[in-house]
Amino acid sequence: MSGFPRILAVDDNKQNLSLLERALTSAQYEVVTAEDGPTALKLIGSAAPDLVLLDVMMPGMSGYEVCQHIRANEATRLLPVVMLTALTDVADRIRGIEAGADDFLSKPVNREELLTRVKSLLRIKTLHDDVETKNQLLRNLFGRYVSAEVAAEIVADPGRHLKLGGDKREVTVLFGDLRGFTPLAEQLDPQDVVDILNSYLKLVIDTVFEFRGTLDKFRGDGFMAFFGAPIPREDDPLNSVRCALTVQERLTRIAFAKFPDVRLHMGIGINTGVVIAGNIGSERRTDYTVIGNEVNTAQRFESNAGPGQILITGNTYERVKNAVQVRELGLLRVSGKQEGVLAYDVLGWREA
Repeated sequence: MSGFPRILAVDDNKQNLSLLERALTSAQYEVVTAEDGPTALKLIGSAAPDLVLLDVMMPGMSGYEVCQHIRANEATRLLPVVMLTALTDVADRIRGIEAGADDFLSKPVNREELLTRVKSLLRIKTLHDDVETKNQLLRNLFGRYVSAEVAAEIVADPGRHLKLGGDKREVTVLFGDLRGFTPLAEQLDPQDVVDILNSYLKLVIDTVFEFRGTLDKFRGDGFMAFFGAPIPREDDPLNSVRCALTVQERLTRIAFAKFPDVRLHMGIGINTGVVIAGNIGSERRTDYTVIGNEVNTAQRFESNAGPGQILITGNTYERVKNAVQVRELGLLRVSGKQEGVLAYDVLGWREA
């Protein structure tokens, strides 16, 4: 809230509205008024009140109905609502609570009770607004690494997803790197190189997030992403291959007006396996990442992939074999493993 808190008073009785307005303005509140439910709902959208004082018994749309509309709107579902009523039956108050009311005031309204309850609810709203502002900052921060959907899940349960350290889980790791870009970059102005890379990396970021992946890091003109952490899903291996195929397809459509002959080509490697996933570092500086031999395997597969090629391991293939067309390449030697790792070249989707 900025400046004086704004209160919307709603009552079909003009005398009651006048009494409420005098009491509230004397306490340094800004007041807007409405004499019926539809007008109140319009003012909630246009005047953005910090609290609503709502008469229960009004012709046409009752206070219960107005409150239900307020709670059904995502933008106002937490807006404080105090119902004003001359009804004394417990069932009427229960109905108000079920409609979403935060508090009740009995008519005729006592000025001191009115101001006390308003002050209390506004204090709670201020605390909630502060928390929401911080959560939005967190969502924006995590939005650099994950999709908005995943960021919201992290913020909803930070104790689970943001603790320092890691846990074992199965993920699918994807490495991608441009082929032949370094020699090209040496011939271009540095600013042109940055512009080309930014166009390419925007494509990568958007596509990784589209398929619910987590962007780990950039490495020059390469990148690392993984699927399955911090939020695991059954289709993580399939999403990783979808992401890879989509990146390759979209790369063929990237064009640069200043350099019409420049075409970007990428090699991609994918592996599925158990890793340590979590926040690595200290309380002051952490990175959410995955570590383990399975990560190294994915990187090794990427280094062996040719331009436009997607190489996946046998572990990944077993999880996506019903959905993709592949060419078996035999065993690929990978450092850290005594035996070779079965490799497959992804050719495309299986036709339904």
